[in-house]
Amino acid sequence: MRPREAMSTTACAVCASVPSTCPANLPRGLSCHHVLERVDAGLALVNGGAIVFVNDSFAALARRERDQLIDVPFLSLFVEDDRKLLNTCLNGAAEPGGACGPCADTQAPPSVYHLRAPDQDEPVGVTVRAQGLDMGPRGDTEIPVLVEMRDATRETEMAQALQDSERRYRGLFEHALQGIFQTTPDGRYVTVNAACAEILGYDGPEDLIASRTDIARQSYLDPDARRRFIARVEEEGVVEHFESQMLRKDGSVIWITENARCVRDQNGNTVIYEGTMADITARKQADADLHLMAKVVNSVHEGIVIIDRDRLVWGANEAYQRMTGHDAADLLSRPARLTTPELHEPGFEGMILEQVEATGHWVGEVWAQRRNAPPFPMEMSVSAVRDRDGTLTHYVAACTDITKRKRDEEHIRFQANYDMLTHLPNRYLIMDRLEQAILKARRDDTRVCVLFLDLDRFKNINDLYGHAAGDEVLKLVARRLRQVVRMSDTVGRLAGDEFIIALTDVADGDVGDQVASKIIEALSEPFLILDAELFCLPSIGITYFPDQADSVEALLRNADIAMYHAKLLGDRRHIAFSEDMAQRSIEMMNLENDLRHALNREELELHYQPKVSGHDGSVVGAEALIRWRHPRLGLVGPGDFIPLAEESGLIIPMGRWTLVTACKQYMLWQAEGIAPDSVSVNVSMRQFTDTSLLESVRDVLETTGIPPGCLDLEITESVMTGNVERAVSILNGLKSLGVTLSMDDFGTGYSSLNYLKTFPIDTLKIDQTFVRDLSHDTKDAAIVTTIVTLARNLGFNVIAEGVESHDQLAFLIGSDCPLFQGYLASRPLPVDAFTEFLRSRLPRGTVSATPPAS
Repeated sequence: MRPREAMSTTACAVCASVPSTCPANLPRGLSCHHVLERVDAGLALVNGGAIVFVNDSFAALARRERDQLIDVPFLSLFVEDDRKLLNTCLNGAAEPGGACGPCADTQAPPSVYHLRAPDQDEPVGVTVRAQGLDMGPRGDTEIPVLVEMRDATRETEMAQALQDSERRYRGLFEHALQGIFQTTPDGRYVTVNAACAEILGYDGPEDLIASRTDIARQSYLDPDARRRFIARVEEEGVVEHFESQMLRKDGSVIWITENARCVRDQNGNTVIYEGTMADITARKQADADLHLMAKVVNSVHEGIVIIDRDRLVWGANEAYQRMTGHDAADLLSRPARLTTPELHEPGFEGMILEQVEATGHWVGEVWAQRRNAPPFPMEMSVSAVRDRDGTLTHYVAACTDITKRKRDEEHIRFQANYDMLTHLPNRYLIMDRLEQAILKARRDDTRVCVLFLDLDRFKNINDLYGHAAGDEVLKLVARRLRQVVRMSDTVGRLAGDEFIIALTDVADGDVGDQVASKIIEALSEPFLILDAELFCLPSIGITYFPDQADSVEALLRNADIAMYHAKLLGDRRHIAFSEDMAQRSIEMMNLENDLRHALNREELELHYQPKVSGHDGSVVGAEALIRWRHPRLGLVGPGDFIPLAEESGLIIPMGRWTLVTACKQYMLWQAEGIAPDSVSVNVSMRQFTDTSLLESVRDVLETTGIPPGCLDLEITESVMTGNVERAVSILNGLKSLGVTLSMDDFGTGYSSLNYLKTFPIDTLKIDQTFVRDLSHDTKDAAIVTTIVTLARNLGFNVIAEGVESHDQLAFLIGSDCPLFQGYLASRPLPVDAFTEFLRSRLPRGTVSATPPAS
């Protein structure tokens, strides 16, 4: 370039031409300077490596004044690392012909260089393009270079955005949870992501692509599935939710679903198939499980109904439809009606569902509706179904028709609370009603009157006419008693020929005496039984609450005392309790107090009565019978203190003592070589209901060492009147210990053949009341024969009690009942006397009618 001082004042400051010869051929009065100043890009003219011209845009990018840039070396504006490449670029542009290679390629992105900031700020990224200005022959003079410089921020951002986009796409492809694939029409994998490889059991995409070269045969369990897939995608261009079974690398089979499209070239020829796949094995299994569960739900006997959040029926199984008489069309998408609204309080169903929403569960009994039929009792359990977030979505109600169970419960309840012969309330129900009557009397300041009845000479009716006649008398007595009293009063049967009448809301006066007179009048009429007129008058004891007793037990006890006084009076058959009768109560209380100390004072002892074979007179067993040797009263029989022990609960420790003592004594006999086959111990009803009975027997077996089969426990039929299922459970528990079980006094209690076949009994003991009149009462004889036959048919042993004569024994042996107890063999003996009896037993085949002295 010419020296600046040689330039004409009228020449262009850039190209050094006068307007008439300017290569840009600008209009008159304009020069290149005017154009360059208005260009957005930064422009600089570099000659010999130095800047000879810059426009305002260049100065702004360089963050310097224009005059500060003139004659400054162009490369000095850039950081050291960029100067070498820039120098190459400038030199290339200054060469004859034109521009440096990178700058000449207008399709390539410009390089980014970094301008040094004069104030030590961060360098500014710029793009640089250099172009030589060849304006004719110049000799050796260098070609000036026009440098275009632009802010590279936007280009940098675009490049970064492109890289980010590519990275995101690559990330989505490589880390997608669904498998992504590209396959060729001839059945090869082109591209797969890691998820696709993992679904098919391969370590990575490369392993899958290299291994599976025939997709139809190697990947699909059914090659036809691949052909159907291709046919659909070719025909429709896309395929969605295509489900098939595929083989994994290890040979296992999975279910997948594919979504794919067909990619064609410009001629319409298929290039690749690309799409996604997902493993739906779990879903398929869940669908199968759901289908199975639906079958199970429809197969169960229990009714199941599903209700949605809006309390509409979502589903109901067949059992529920049968139970309610409604088919699915009557139930689905309709408001749920689980109960009969008229039989429950308002909003009852809403309360149930609210409780389920709050606590997750509700269970109870309701009245349910049945189509075209009366409501029925139903047991219902409602549970909440929640999603993963814990939001309630459905209610599930499990329903059971309990009509039969209610009937059975009512029957069992009746058996537990009522006398099966007379259908009157039994002792349990009487006491409960008396408790309620006393509470009401306290609240209302009224009285309760109790009348205790015992039928005189009733035993004679049983003895003369048989127990069937006696039962008929009891039923007729019950009927007449109900006719005498009010509906609000209670008539009950305690046991045998004992009845109770409870009068509630009694005012002042002798109401009890008035009612007693009516009872005696009603029972004075004869009972027509077996074409005979039978008379059975009562003795009645009367007592009042709160005048003479403040509890149920005291009422019954005082009425009982008064009844015995009435028996002593003869013609006067009813009497009210008075204080002078309390002496007996005091004596009984003293007796109870003494009984509480009897164990500690070692006043109790056991007597033993043998069980004998009628064939040879051998002793096959011994029954332990408790006696009380009172320091003042002498030997007290069990009939005088066992009821006290039962009532006070002392029977529990006494029973344990009896069990331990009898087993220890048996082991002593065994050591001496004179032990019978077994020793029997009575278990009272109170002991039987004690929860520790099973553990007590187990401990005794372990501590005494007695063989379990040598211990026989005797129970009474009274166990049948309680909780039968519990009784069976206890008896089974005892049997599991190895002991034997006998039913004592069979035929005198609440016998039930249905229970008898359920109870695990080994031996039936015929009560002495049937044996006593065998010789002259054909009915007793028939009963004994029937019991023996029943026992044999059920596989039980049988033994008769109370045998006192050879005639009785002969009848029993003839009836296939050779085992017996009674005075014919021996009275109950103290342990020393019984031991001597065992030592000196008579020769086989003979039985002495004269028992040893007791």
